[in-house]
Amino acid sequence: MSHHLHALFHPQSLAVVGASDRYGSTGREVFSLLSAGCAAGTVVPVNNRHKTVGGVKAFDTLADACKAHACDSAVVILSADKLNAVVREAAKCKVGNVVFVHEPDAPPNVRSKLDRAAETARKAGIALLAVPVSGLGGLFRASADAPACVYVGQSADIADCVRHYAADRRIVFSRFLTLNPQNYPVGTGEIIDYAAWEASTSALLVHICTLDDAQALVSALTAAARHKPVVVLPTLSDPAEARVFARALSRRHILTVGTLTEFLIAAKLIHTGRTGRGKRVAVLGNTPHIARLSVQTLAQTPLEAAAPVRAAARLLPHKTAPANPLNLPADTPPPVLAAAAEACLQDEHNDAVLLMYNGRHADDGLHAARLVSALQSRFRKPLLLAWLGSADTPAVRQLFCARKILHFRQPEHALHALSQLQRYRLHQQQRHRSSPFYDYRAAAEAALVPHKHWRSLLPVAVLPLPATKTQTAHLLAALKLHKQTGSKPAVPPQLKLQWEKHPRFGRILQLANAAGQTAELLPPPAPEAVAGCLRELSLPEMIWGDWLLDTLEILCRLPEIHSLTLELHHDVRHGIACTEAKPNLQDPDRAAAVADIFAPYPADAEETLLLPDTPPLHLRPLRPEDAALIARLAAAQSEESRYRRFMTRLPVLPAALLARLCRPDYRREFALLLHDDAHTPLATAGYSADACLHTCEFGISVADTLQGKGIGKLLMQRLINRARAHGYRHMRAEILGDNHAMHKLALALGFTVRPHPEDARMLTATLALHPSEHDS
Repeated sequence: MSHHLHALFHPQSLAVVGASDRYGSTGREVFSLLSAGCAAGTVVPVNNRHKTVGGVKAFDTLADACKAHACDSAVVILSADKLNAVVREAAKCKVGNVVFVHEPDAPPNVRSKLDRAAETARKAGIALLAVPVSGLGGLFRASADAPACVYVGQSADIADCVRHYAADRRIVFSRFLTLNPQNYPVGTGEIIDYAAWEASTSALLVHICTLDDAQALVSALTAAARHKPVVVLPTLSDPAEARVFARALSRRHILTVGTLTEFLIAAKLIHTGRTGRGKRVAVLGNTPHIARLSVQTLAQTPLEAAAPVRAAARLLPHKTAPANPLNLPADTPPPVLAAAAEACLQDEHNDAVLLMYNGRHADDGLHAARLVSALQSRFRKPLLLAWLGSADTPAVRQLFCARKILHFRQPEHALHALSQLQRYRLHQQQRHRSSPFYDYRAAAEAALVPHKHWRSLLPVAVLPLPATKTQTAHLLAALKLHKQTGSKPAVPPQLKLQWEKHPRFGRILQLANAAGQTAELLPPPAPEAVAGCLRELSLPEMIWGDWLLDTLEILCRLPEIHSLTLELHHDVRHGIACTEAKPNLQDPDRAAAVADIFAPYPADAEETLLLPDTPPLHLRPLRPEDAALIARLAAAQSEESRYRRFMTRLPVLPAALLARLCRPDYRREFALLLHDDAHTPLATAGYSADACLHTCEFGISVADTLQGKGIGKLLMQRLINRARAHGYRHMRAEILGDNHAMHKLALALGFTVRPHPEDARMLTATLALHPSEHDS
């Protein structure tokens, strides 16, 4: 099934409203760009002041153009006060996609008109977004013959820097998208979803300066980063929002960079396809003074100098003690230079090689470049080249670009690039680490008492109201806090906690220590995130860690709390004591909804199952902290059962697979875990959205001892009901042909089972979740 934005990026007939023949006008520039770039099969100008534009017949109105060409998309270059009328006309003509062309940083009066047009488009179901003129080039066509990186940015200035950097180094992008983010129906997150879905995309470079929809953006980046490399450069203007957004990206294991230089280097590294192997660097060249400067730079990076390469030293015409850096004579012949570089690449005691060359003659420099650059194809180890001074000629740069060699005009830049490769390597190693198990059952039960008490007492008013002493006492009891009576202590609280709703990120737990240092926790709770915040605040995890996890879980389960302030101390005799508690309550049914930046844990799906001849079992949504339980379930299964679900016969699941299974994004995924009172894992089932976001793929695994007892059917029914409620059109799966039990279950649930079109060993099972509706 195609992506729902496919028609926006691949229009069949495109109307350009505001196209012009007037020299110097934006309408002329846009129409020429779209016509020359073959943005669609037909590009139609709309302007009642011109009979023709660019030699093409112009139409007076969009309706006239649609009658003649059945336009499915429109690009609009008009003043803001005319946009709403054009959107209404597009809705009448059934034009499903509209692109506004305007420059960013519009004044408030213009933004209000843009918002009005966006709301009209949203009500009409029109896919609407806005781009600057420079952003149109990559919108309607992919520019790479082979899979390449996609650029998605929100600033014309940064896009211009990236474009010129790439052009100088022959870096090719499959798409180059520059957006003007605002409250449009098509947000940056949906654009990232589409870019990651395209087969021509090998990686994504994303620049974010405006959070048009923080929740959808983080969800899209999370989904994209699971399958393809993603590098994000955030430049938010609000420091507080920037800090929370950075914390959200870090928790989702999305790689970020902090400078434009790092962003540009990322483009080069993705283009060349080089990966880091380690931090030990061998440095050699025929420029000893510059080599000495490079070693000084090396000391300022997380890299380290490798052991001297003896084999390379033996190639020199005179006896030289092996050293790093290895200084070759200034007149070293190119074959000797290449032989020394090859010896360094072969040496197992280094992980990368930096070669600097400053030739006396241009011909020698080009000859050396040919010999050395040919080595990279034979070794996986990164080879970074710096041709300096008169050796850095256009012919040399052209050669390096054609062969996708990592080359730099200064050796310091090469070391910074290598540091970035090392950072990527460490990020890949750590992003699949599993969270430690944590049992939230006590916190869930503690939240029941204040919830039941408050629901019967809350006023109908929407404004937050201070809680009474009784209501506060229920909360303190749930949080296991000792209320400190008497005068307040003279010293500041060890930990000040503020629970409140942010208009952009939803609920946030703000933490501050006695020194005034602050940190944020984003729900739902996560042990790694709590441990990181406590390290930032220099607070002992042994005292505060479990309490914070339980507190955040309880607060998430109490939507009646509009805001909460707690001032806390640790008391040796009584545990954590509260010196100040200020909860404000609000009727959640009437309060304005603010979505959390992370999809909340779906506590409504928790239930206790009473099965015949079986102790009570607990069915609940899966959490990242359950990775150890999933690993235990897989290890306890037979090889056959494990292979049918996880496609591996090994008793230990790969870390990447385990992380993928245990980190569901509940905005687009759902996963259940069945266990007993002792947390023995018995079954798991879940679905995840396909790239089109209309279909989801399910997977299910049941312990061997429970197979054939109806557990699989029960879990599948829960998945089907959840997927249907969340608007998915189809549920599907790929089943091994000899998995007769799964085949039988799918048929019993109403799935249509057919042979796999590409693999004779597989079957495909598909279920229409809304059989009465017809897919568009």
